[in-house]
Amino acid sequence: MAESAAHLVDNVLPHIPYRQFVLSYPFPLRYFINASRELCGKIHNIVTASIHSYYKKTAEKSGIKNPAAGSISFLQRFGSDLRLNPHHHILVPEGVYIVARDKPVFKKAPKITDEDVEKLLKEISAKVRRYLVKKGYLNAEGEICLNPDVSSIFSQNEAVSMAAESSFRNRIAFGENAGKYVTRIGSGFGYEEEIPFAKSRLCRTMHGFSLHCATAVKTSDRKGLERLVSYMARGPLANERVTLTGHGKVKLKLKTNYSDGTSHLLFTKSEFIERLAALIPPPRTHLVRWSGFFAPKSPLRKLITLKPKIKKGFQFKPCSHDSKEGEDGSKEKSLSRSSWARVLERVFKIDVAKCDRCDGTLKPVAAVTCPDGIRSYLTHMDLDPDPPVRDPPRHRQSSFESHLYEHDYLQVPQDTDLPALSYD
Repeated sequence: MAESAAHLVDNVLPHIPYRQFVLSYPFPLRYFINASRELCGKIHNIVTASIHSYYKKTAEKSGIKNPAAGSISFLQRFGSDLRLNPHHHILVPEGVYIVARDKPVFKKAPKITDEDVEKLLKEISAKVRRYLVKKGYLNAEGEICLNPDVSSIFSQNEAVSMAAESSFRNRIAFGENAGKYVTRIGSGFGYEEEIPFAKSRLCRTMHGFSLHCATAVKTSDRKGLERLVSYMARGPLANERVTLTGHGKVKLKLKTNYSDGTSHLLFTKSEFIERLAALIPPPRTHLVRWSGFFAPKSPLRKLITLKPKIKKGFQFKPCSHDSKEGEDGSKEKSLSRSSWARVLERVFKIDVAKCDRCDGTLKPVAAVTCPDGIRSYLTHMDLDPDPPVRDPPRHRQSSFESHLYEHDYLQVPQDTDLPALSYD
């Protein structure tokens, strides 16, 4: 999370304003998206194309010719209660680029309004519904049909499909509590004449879709941009929200209480593992997608991004220990990734590599691997040199006896070396 955010802010995202679009999907569509990566990719293309079209049309109304829009999307597969909930967080520059004298020029768009959000949500909902009808996921009336186009991991593994389906419904699929914690799914894709419902400012819901566009970052707020990208790239839960009870169960604290006042969820260990297993993406599922002028094949990408040569992750000055021998025998220095200390500094604002005496930067001198050296060092630092005692095994292998009889003898060559056998 921290590495992705720092890389995007330092190396990719130009100094322009940005807005986050969060799109949630109807419950049945969430299952389809999770079970078919091809459908997930197509739905994503429909959504991003609609958002890009909004900014392009807005620019064209102002007299701007040949505008280009772009976005970076993060597919989050979880809710705060660890339910399987695929939805997209899309980071969009709040404007368009044009090329003037072979150089990209950014043109800021007017602030998006509630009416714009309604129109955009109507367009996305209509396009997705038409595509689902075309592919046989919905019939002409918008009702759900049985469609077999799912990834092989779901068609060949019934347990994976059961775990995912139960996670959507907040149920338990396996074990003694199978089928419990039932909650109502909702009305599916809604009805054709439904109109957008205002949930809050710049947030509308319609046909089971929900579009939230209220989060924006100004050009000068690079720290805020890094926090926003970190939020979009975060993992499913923080360790602080999970505790083990004295009865051997897992207690999960909710980020926001349910309407009935529920603040925690209680799982057995196997139920908790089941929830986590359902959140694992199917093979070859893209969780981050680049669209528009951020796309890898876009001719504008190299002109717009801050450091186009840096493709992924951190790259700093070459380290001597990272050098490797080339084909001609010469030493080639490879760029190393960021140290763990640098990532911790960006996240927690604590520089563990800073010297308390001179404010200089600490450098690694050596790695102590000799047991006697480790013991000597820990003793000098007034730390316990003895490792903690290992707990006894939870299960012990029962002893067994092997009985070998005359008819069990094997005929082997005389010159074969065999270990001595003791038998009765």
